[in-house]
Amino acid sequence: MTASDSSTPLKVLFLSSDTGGGHRASAESLGGQFQELFPGSQYNLHDIHTEDGLPPWNRLVDNYKHLSAHPQQWKMFYKITNTEAVNVIFDTAQKMTCEKAMRNSIMEHDPDVVVSVHPMMNNIPALSCQKISQETGRYLPIFTVVTDLATAHSMWFCNGVDRIYIASDECRKIAKDRGNFPDHKITQIGLPIRTQFGQQAELLGDRMSPEGVQYQQSVRQNLGLPVVDKKTVLVMGGGEGVGSLSNIVNALYMEFYDRGIDALILVVCGRNEKLKKDLEIRDWDAMMADARAKQSQSKAFGLRSLSFQSCISGTPDMTTSSQQDGCMEGSVTQKIKRILSSSSIGKIASQNALADLNEINGVATTTKTSRSSSPVSLPPVGEQEDEDAIEVDDEFHIKIGKDDVNYIDSNDAEDDSTSSPQVRDVDLPESSTQKGNVTVVGLGFVTKMAEYMVAADVLISKAGPGTIAEAASLSLPIMLTSFLPGQEEGNVDYVVSGGFGAFIEDKNPDGVAREVGNWLTNEEKAKEMSIKAKSWGAPHAARDIAENIGKIALKWKYINDERERLNAEAEKLKLGTLNLDGDE
Repeated sequence: MTASDSSTPLKVLFLSSDTGGGHRASAESLGGQFQELFPGSQYNLHDIHTEDGLPPWNRLVDNYKHLSAHPQQWKMFYKITNTEAVNVIFDTAQKMTCEKAMRNSIMEHDPDVVVSVHPMMNNIPALSCQKISQETGRYLPIFTVVTDLATAHSMWFCNGVDRIYIASDECRKIAKDRGNFPDHKITQIGLPIRTQFGQQAELLGDRMSPEGVQYQQSVRQNLGLPVVDKKTVLVMGGGEGVGSLSNIVNALYMEFYDRGIDALILVVCGRNEKLKKDLEIRDWDAMMADARAKQSQSKAFGLRSLSFQSCISGTPDMTTSSQQDGCMEGSVTQKIKRILSSSSIGKIASQNALADLNEINGVATTTKTSRSSSPVSLPPVGEQEDEDAIEVDDEFHIKIGKDDVNYIDSNDAEDDSTSSPQVRDVDLPESSTQKGNVTVVGLGFVTKMAEYMVAADVLISKAGPGTIAEAASLSLPIMLTSFLPGQEEGNVDYVVSGGFGAFIEDKNPDGVAREVGNWLTNEEKAKEMSIKAKSWGAPHAARDIAENIGKIALKWKYINDERERLNAEAEKLKLGTLNLDGDE
């Protein structure tokens, strides 16, 4: 065997845990690539906390399930633990209670290389690998593959590993700032995603080219979709509630119907059999009639006050201004939302909203909102403090630094106390004479997700890192509708600043539908977003990471084997069992 002999199999041990599907999916993808690149290789997944830890470490999976179902609790936990002091406490406690058991488990697997794909399985496992190397005389390399996209917990970055693999510049900065990683130990390739996405990316090529369109239609046909020549939207629920997912589908149906967009809406329902069956029998005409009745009621009860409140509370807003649609787009607006909800500004907004409603007795004063083709663009987070200053005037214009964000276009409002109250003119989508032909299909568990993403023109999903990486690999524009506070928050900025998607909260389904409709009816915009998505994609990241780790592991395997051979020969000489001619 030589140090670069790729025909030599490897025994790979992945350290992971089922705290979210991304860790296991990344490990499985990497494991498959090891087997393909280094024939005969074997891999195992091991959860050192669940199987080797003491309380509370062995409750990691159950605790995560609870916290992820309660986002605010998870946000608090994430924020508290994402500090150097807490990291030291965690590492010290694990070292005292779990390290020896972890070390024994790793030795039982007898791996050639250890790969961590979990943030809580780096520092102490790295220490265990060092002790194993000392005890056995065979160096055991350990690597970290970060499975978060843009925002990553500081526990990922343990400088004791041989090398760390990341997907973005944002993670590189954290690795250097929080983990003190030198550049030579950081490799930026991409997020490891399932092999099928790389395969489909090769077959698809340029999504917007005639060849790409033809391949897309052939995939639609192979999937047995009812139509192959309509605009197709893929909706994934993820962690979103049943109600929000259903409301988004309803809003999409109405938007496409009213604007004359022929479309197919594919809804991934997963375990939600109730939603899948409901979509099969839903009376879409009755749904639209009910929605229009609610629109009329909202129109009569004063949208001027409600529209601003919707940006604070996240409740659905029946106005159709694209500025309202984008009120939740970008991280700066998240900052506004937090400030408004916790300061006197929010109280003033609520008081004025109530005063407006009382004053007009349920009838709104006439005002018009300007409509743009895309959500309002907000300045990025990270500006200097004076540029982040927020000013609010009496008409509730919000100014962030040098930029004005007009949630309410009060410049056009008529402030005339002598005039009679009038119903506000609402800028509803222009009704097309030719109504859209819209089909909705509910899907259960999807095993061919790469093919469904090829078939789609737009993806609507939560901001999971794996989903975003998969969509980008197939040059698919993405509308984000929710995120888990903490590690998924930066993913929103990643997509929006990358130019291949937007974020509109799932509590505003009309805004989601309106913006997606804009994308489907603007070929130039769709092409631009597709190109940008592809530029951020890394469809073969798993293969490249596995190849890089495998080559390093093989070098150490060669060194270890040579060292054992030489030691064995030296032992024979010492015992006098090897004569000068080499004959025993």
